[in-house]
Amino acid sequence: MLETARLPLETVRRYAYLNVLASFLVWGFALAGISMMMPVMYDSIAKDTGWTLGQTTTFMVVKSLVSALTGLLVGSMFIKFGLKRVYIISLAAIGISTSMLYFAHSLPVYYAAAALSGFFSINCNIAFQVTLARWFSARLGSFTGLALLGGAVAGAIIPLTTTYMVQHYGWRLTSGVAGLLVLVVLTTLVGLLAHESPEKYGYTADDIDPPKDGAVKTPVGGPAPGEEFSEMLRSPRFYVLLGAVFCSGAFSNGINEHTALFLAHHADLSKYMAALGFTLVMVISAFGKIAFGWILDRISTRGVALCWALCAVAVALAFPVAGPVTFLTFTLFRGLAQGGVVVQQPILARHMFGIRPVAQTIAFLMAAFHLGAATGIGLIGLGYDLTGGYTVPFVGVIITALAASTVALTFKPKYWAKYKGA
Repeated sequence: MLETARLPLETVRRYAYLNVLASFLVWGFALAGISMMMPVMYDSIAKDTGWTLGQTTTFMVVKSLVSALTGLLVGSMFIKFGLKRVYIISLAAIGISTSMLYFAHSLPVYYAAAALSGFFSINCNIAFQVTLARWFSARLGSFTGLALLGGAVAGAIIPLTTTYMVQHYGWRLTSGVAGLLVLVVLTTLVGLLAHESPEKYGYTADDIDPPKDGAVKTPVGGPAPGEEFSEMLRSPRFYVLLGAVFCSGAFSNGINEHTALFLAHHADLSKYMAALGFTLVMVISAFGKIAFGWILDRISTRGVALCWALCAVAVALAFPVAGPVTFLTFTLFRGLAQGGVVVQQPILARHMFGIRPVAQTIAFLMAAFHLGAATGIGLIGLGYDLTGGYTVPFVGVIITALAASTVALTFKPKYWAKYKGA
């Protein structure tokens, strides 16, 4: 039953594009943007409060662990309270938790802000991915990649802006202003731009973004195609997928936290060049999002396998870095691989298990990814401490990425319009 009168298809299709814009803003400024602020402020926070650098940087560890645990609950919250309601409330709460840093005069308050940020950030992260999965079919990967370009735009604005604000006004006021902008401006914009589901207007994602090759469209009304979540929980392939995504978080995000250090220590580059390498990886990842979005729309889960194999190749290319050619080659491959990993969740969820359980599927995949990221960061650091270098832990990363890529080749995209398997 329609909740509103049936609107023209072109009008509803515009709502789909507005969702891309909303996702672009949320990812760029509330999620990636807030995360970009913290490394810029860590040094000032430590000097101002007297906390150690380890205590200060634990902010992100707390945030990541809370996000991983919360991810298991998000699907149920969407079902009970409605996706858009959870989405908007969580976005506002990110603004509040960021503003809380203005009052963080003790570690418990500082870590409480991190925990709240982690809890509500994962809600928003999953919400915009679920929304895109509900609105797009044939070009889901491409539009997800476009939405994630918000991080590239934020990367060009936020680090420099944060540096200026911290130098002139201090980290507390910088955090307070950033939080208020998210709370007031961004929450209002997304509340106007985001639309929960095309079914509300009498259409499906197949009407908005038609499958190619004459594939059968999903009819309006009746159950959405896909498996019941309870059925998924009894499926061994669901846990194989979770394990593989856990590994992707470990070898992708784990490497990110150590790239600049590796280039400085192993490749004997200056700190400036090492930082430049990390920056180039982030810039090139913007192109990786678009490229892999296009690839995933055409070869689905095999594109995920390709991306994970590329992660292994990129890490291997770090070892011979010595001059400008090898340096640029490494940053190119690493950036493309990083961009592909960010796009993978909606494709894996929708293509492997269908649209019906997509909220719960993406929630569990995001939880596995964040838990893997926290684990990978810790294990690579531990490996460095035990062996005195990055060679052993990075070899472990290469092996893990290749193993995960091999497993991904067995994934069956049963609910992808182009799937021809049994």
